[in-house]
Amino acid sequence: MAGPWSLRYPGTDVTFTDASGIYLRKVPDVSDYDIADDDADNPRGDGSQVGQDFHGGRTIGLTFGILGATEDEMWARYALLAKWWSADSIRTTPGALAELVSDRGRSAFGRPRKIAPSDVNPVARMMTVEATFRQVDKLWYGTPGQLQVPFALSQGGGLVAPLKSPLVARGYTARQNTFTVGGDVPTPAVVTLAGAILNPAAEVAGAFRFAAPTSLAYDESIVIDARPGRQSVLRNGTKIAALTRTSSLIQDGFLTPGAHTLTLTGSSSTGNPTATIAWRSAHLTP
Repeated sequence: MAGPWSLRYPGTDVTFTDASGIYLRKVPDVSDYDIADDDADNPRGDGSQVGQDFHGGRTIGLTFGILGATEDEMWARYALLAKWWSADSIRTTPGALAELVSDRGRSAFGRPRKIAPSDVNPVARMMTVEATFRQVDKLWYGTPGQLQVPFALSQGGGLVAPLKSPLVARGYTARQNTFTVGGDVPTPAVVTLAGAILNPAAEVAGAFRFAAPTSLAYDESIVIDARPGRQSVLRNGTKIAALTRTSSLIQDGFLTPGAHTLTLTGSSSTGNPTATIAWRSAHLTP
């Protein structure tokens, strides 16, 4: 029998335990992840040419046990599990994901999919249910980590006449900008640039740099999300925003395990702009 696993998405946060009457009969079956490749056979010779490999998601198989004090309670509990697995609050929203949390606290992101009873014993008031969960990638993620860095006005450069109002000074992050990423493999980052700032750019040395050719008001922000299945650049949460042509690709917004430094640059008439980076350590096992 497996330890307690959980399913989470907007409006639902449930843990499957013996006490609830809905539990896992065995450790979930984590299948191989999908691989797409560019391999090609040599047209007039032996062997083949190896191209790029691309790793996709995988399907997780779960075997639930359901036990009721009566036959009606057994079926009621199955109906409840089926409702959770239907994920009605997210299944019609492109990009919306559920979180399947293992007994070690690591999360897979994707969608609940198939579910059906495989064995029903009305006399014993017991049922076995087979279900699947489809991951959007091959990784399992730890608890969230986050760092926010401030904006410091530059001490050099002076002002150039003729002066225009408002006066704008260039600046950069100068303190509290180091952080450490755990895990086994690189993990995607989510970077938020918050105003007021002109031409903001956030850089993680040796990893990526995202710059936006725009001006953000004090109540505006741009979010660059590199997570598989959710890759986007959004202004104020809804409007698609553009990055400079010299910025890193969104799919390159990954952090390797270890120490990093986050820097915010740009121009601002105040010291209020910030850059925030969020991540979860990535693992290859639940």
